[in-house]
Amino acid sequence: MIDDDYLPGEGDVMPATWWHLPEPFGLIKRVRSSRIPGHPLIAFVDEFSTTLSAAGPLYVNLYRYTVWDSTSSMDTVERQIFESLTNSYPGMFSTVVGGPDVWLALRMTRLTDRIVTALLEQHERYQAHRRRTSV
Repeated sequence: MIDDDYLPGEGDVMPATWWHLPEPFGLIKRVRSSRIPGHPLIAFVDEFSTTLSAAGPLYVNLYRYTVWDSTSSMDTVERQIFESLTNSYPGMFSTVVGGPDVWLALRMTRLTDRIVTALLEQHERYQAHRRRTSV
């Protein structure tokens, strides 16, 4: 499985690329994983914990930027960012399912310079949208 192999000590040292992301990008730990044949990058919300001292692989939590209601046809900025990231980097992000909501998480071992650049671009897109809609 792509995302489910965990090595003890993984995430003890943050990759240099992490420090280029702004504060709103949070971290979560995957404390258990499900085995869904043919769909290794689907995760369920109860598999994650915000307690970073828990054992398990470290993920960048993209909830803020990518959460959308899968039962809605609304084309929200979060849905657009979700689709942009998954279309640009197929097989890189885990889709987290929590009720009707879905969002993305990224295994820390997959955080590359290219992904950081994409995340920063989407962060700016999200911020610009928030500025436009708050006026």
